[in-house]
Amino acid sequence: MITYRFVVNEDIPHIQTIAHDTWMFTYGDIYSKEYIHNFLSVAYSTENLSRSVERDLQSSKRKFLISEYNNVIVGFAQTTQVHEEEYELTRIYIRPEYHKLGIGTGFIHRYIQVLAPIKHLSAWVAKDNDIGKGFYEKCGFKETEEKVEIIGGNTKKQLKYELELKM
Repeated sequence: MITYRFVVNEDIPHIQTIAHDTWMFTYGDIYSKEYIHNFLSVAYSTENLSRSVERDLQSSKRKFLISEYNNVIVGFAQTTQVHEEEYELTRIYIRPEYHKLGIGTGFIHRYIQVLAPIKHLSAWVAKDNDIGKGFYEKCGFKETEEKVEIIGGNTKKQLKYELELKM
């Protein structure tokens, strides 16, 4: 059974493990191992995640979710508000062995509920990330923009996917 709940501080070690496993699985052939390690050590440091969890706990609209499959933490997702009824999905990661069970799609549906009224949800994904692109397209997102970033000394293309919601 898949369940979703809001993040708490005790989830931080699980988030760090999931981030490591999913980044190696998804981005291992896209970015250097050194870049991935450096990125994870900052973005998913206990200090940064603690601040993120604390902000979420104080928010009137919670934006940081955990998914559990048969009581095992298997994924997390986070959004940020861009405008009044517009949000960006900044993180969505599910342990690779739990892909294709509908967990990611469940996160999208859960956000539509908890962030209501929401009219627009967007996400950026590496152009080389076929897993991410396939997920967003399956969920009804449309590719709307492309930008070039210098990441780890390498030029990488990022794609913006957007989902328009009719409320």
